[in-house]
Amino acid sequence: MSIDLTQFKSVGDDVTFDEICEVLSPDKVTIGNNVHFYRGVYLSQCGAHIDIGSHTHFAPYCVLYGPLTIGTHCGIAAHAVFASIGHGYSRTDIPMVEQQAVKNEIVLENDVWIGANAVIIGGVTIGEGSIVGAGAVVTKDVPPYSVVGGTPARIIRNRKEKPRERII
Repeated sequence: MSIDLTQFKSVGDDVTFDEICEVLSPDKVTIGNNVHFYRGVYLSQCGAHIDIGSHTHFAPYCVLYGPLTIGTHCGIAAHAVFASIGHGYSRTDIPMVEQQAVKNEIVLENDVWIGANAVIIGGVTIGEGSIVGAGAVVTKDVPPYSVVGGTPARIIRNRKEKPRERII
């Protein structure tokens, strides 16, 4: 079953979806030019928007929940999860799965690389030129040109600073 690009809010040129991708509410999705969704990518707007810039790719089995904005020239590795929606948990007299959902937009600025199996939590902005390491869980904003990793993710270094020489 192929994805019908005419149902999207807006789609640029050279946008491709591999097999078994799924898009819920495509009318809330905007996609730029030269974007590739590899096998098994899942997009769910949850009543919100998903905006994806040009020259971006999503490796197999990424999960994208809206609200979500992704800039241009971004690379998203396999099994990355953008968790911009979650269960409410403020009340203890109602099961969490029955409480109103909480939505917080995730923003990836331009030229961002997300490593395999990374999880980005709602309300986070990842600055331009940043790298999120494989398996990281990002719970706070990432400054531009940062390399982050770990659970929870922390800054490892700034890409614009010259690395220190190692003495052997």
